[in-house]
Amino acid sequence: MKMTSGQGIYRCGLSVFFILLVSFSIQLTGAQTTIEVGETNPPQNIILLIVDGMGSAYVTPGSTPLALNGDPVESADVPFFLNMMSDGILLPRIIVPTPSTGPAHSVIITGFSGAEQELVEYNDATIYDVLKDEGFLCIAIMHNGDFSEMRDEQDIILHSPSNSISTPSLQVQVNDAGVPVDIVRELEFWEQELPGYIDGTDGLDSYIAYSNWELDASRDIVTLMARQHPDMKYILTINVGVVDSAGHYNGVDGYIGSIEGVDSKLEPLYSAARDSNTALVITADHGMAFKTPESSRGGHASDDYYSSEAVTVPLLIISPNVVFGIDQGEYNQEDLAPTLLSILDIPAQLSYSDGEAIPVKDYADLWVSVNTISDVEVIRGSEMVSGGSGDCMYIFTGLDPKTKYTIRVINNEDTLEQSVHLNVDRLVRFDMVVSNDDTIVWNGRTLARYVASVLIFIVIIGGLLLISRIRD
Repeated sequence: MKMTSGQGIYRCGLSVFFILLVSFSIQLTGAQTTIEVGETNPPQNIILLIVDGMGSAYVTPGSTPLALNGDPVESADVPFFLNMMSDGILLPRIIVPTPSTGPAHSVIITGFSGAEQELVEYNDATIYDVLKDEGFLCIAIMHNGDFSEMRDEQDIILHSPSNSISTPSLQVQVNDAGVPVDIVRELEFWEQELPGYIDGTDGLDSYIAYSNWELDASRDIVTLMARQHPDMKYILTINVGVVDSAGHYNGVDGYIGSIEGVDSKLEPLYSAARDSNTALVITADHGMAFKTPESSRGGHASDDYYSSEAVTVPLLIISPNVVFGIDQGEYNQEDLAPTLLSILDIPAQLSYSDGEAIPVKDYADLWVSVNTISDVEVIRGSEMVSGGSGDCMYIFTGLDPKTKYTIRVINNEDTLEQSVHLNVDRLVRFDMVVSNDDTIVWNGRTLARYVASVLIFIVIIGGLLLISRIRD
């Protein structure tokens, strides 16, 4: 019987599929070996406190903020913020690519300088995606920056659908049924507590009362986690929105007063974090600029307000594994996300990030990825400081920072070397020549090649079958 064109294409497709199937028959693995070279002490949990609108010049010692007319503006008196520097590191020159709340929050959590809110919902785009894969619970308390994509990234969030200070509304949103009941109840309790803080207040006092409520609620969550869930890793994201609101509507005096109000409530949160092996990271999404030192309104997003005061924010990190002091280097807001993962000693990479971890740790980790099982040596000078064999992914932890190493990879008769200056955690990839007897690694790059091949095959065969049916 004569074979139809559709049958021929079908059989041809089966043959191609069989060839691809055979190519997959090579053993695929995804092993990982962790080798402790030196001592490490990462925190178990992390708090990301975003003080919306807090410009760096207003809180950094020795800095004088300037109005747009060039006159100096009053700085905030933030004694506890400055005291915390003795337990951590302050980076006062973080440059914001887009000084607007939605994009800036997106940059902070994705590590991509051009991030918009839509990117947040992409798979593996945010620190929350990475941390969930590492077993972290994602909790948030947010007065601002709580756009839908950000809310959906959390396992549970207490947020404000209305950003109003005088007539606030609050809502607890649970996105994961596995969130422990006591955490849900705690946030529902604090949802009802806000009126007791703000009733009878007005003006600046109402702004301070709102931030007092938010920081008290955050402290209680940290305390609850330490008491009831000591082994559960988590990230708590806090957005204090009153500083931004005060800058817009209450001018210089309200802006400075609200920053000082936040500072007065930091100590309990700091203590709860310190006592529970939890890192505390304080930053801002953007700053604030004023036309004159007496301005009744400030701004940051429009071209009229573009200035260093609007686009430069602080980054204060208190963690057991960071160096202490002030780093006056200039860094970018997209560097924050990879820095957070570095502090936690998490080697995963953010899918869209163009930022790089800032060298704040007192040690560095090295991740070596090879496309086939190989031996790896880590060499400093003429000394081999560590090595491993029989795997394709190695994590060397606790290496000396700011040191040059040579990475040597050996597979049968092939040897590759690469030098790396390990000022921060680094991922180094090697592609070895793979023979038929070698094991191909099931890592992201190899997987992508295979998936792309299969998808191309499916599209081509599907198209040919469709053309065949049309002709028949």
